[in-house]
Amino acid sequence: MKFRFLLFLIYAFTVQPSEEVKLKLESMLPPGVNLNFYEDAQIDNFYALNVANNQVIYISKDFQFIFAGEVIKSSPSGLESVNEQYQRKLILNLLSEVPESESIQFISENEKHSIYVFTDVTCAYCRIFHSNIREYLDRGISVSYLAFPRDGMGGSSSENMKSAWCSRDRALAVTQLKLGKDIAKASCEDPIAKHFEIGRMIGITGTPSIILGDGQMLSGYIPAEDLIKILDNG
Repeated sequence: MKFRFLLFLIYAFTVQPSEEVKLKLESMLPPGVNLNFYEDAQIDNFYALNVANNQVIYISKDFQFIFAGEVIKSSPSGLESVNEQYQRKLILNLLSEVPESESIQFISENEKHSIYVFTDVTCAYCRIFHSNIREYLDRGISVSYLAFPRDGMGGSSSENMKSAWCSRDRALAVTQLKLGKDIAKASCEDPIAKHFEIGRMIGITGTPSIILGDGQMLSGYIPAEDLIKILDNG
């Protein structure tokens, strides 16, 4: 009984204040803007808030000041975006909730790096990327596709992607779609809506969008010879 009471006191004096801070921060946000997470900012006496679709703002700990803008930190290696650190954290947190079985994977036999690619089966640059998939694999880059239908859920692209993700051979199905060919309709408990929502939350507006292992997001088509340089250089 004493142990349970002690746990109650620990909860009351540690969890409750942080909950109060969270509620106060949420009350300062515009209507409809969600708080994804908050933590102590690298700026003294400020909280860093990741809100909406991976936007970063700062609120003073006395709740008197709100700062929305890019924060740059000077370090021995050069200038660094502080905002991007909080954006990468959200990306990594959300992608950690996606099991490997939900992605369509193309695995390199001599894997050095692995990336996520939010893709659509109709966009021209997604098709160019996929037409060169062997070049990425040969350079040691494994690719895991996540779905981001550009026409939203309910459009023809999302329906085709559902069929691809529910096919017996998903890699072949997505390849056929990216070649402009039809595939057999298939249905299952697919992850398309989940992937689409994650994409929206992390700020994706177009495809392909490439996510590196450290949470960095690169927009658009990047040839294999250029992407491997980015990956190798960290």
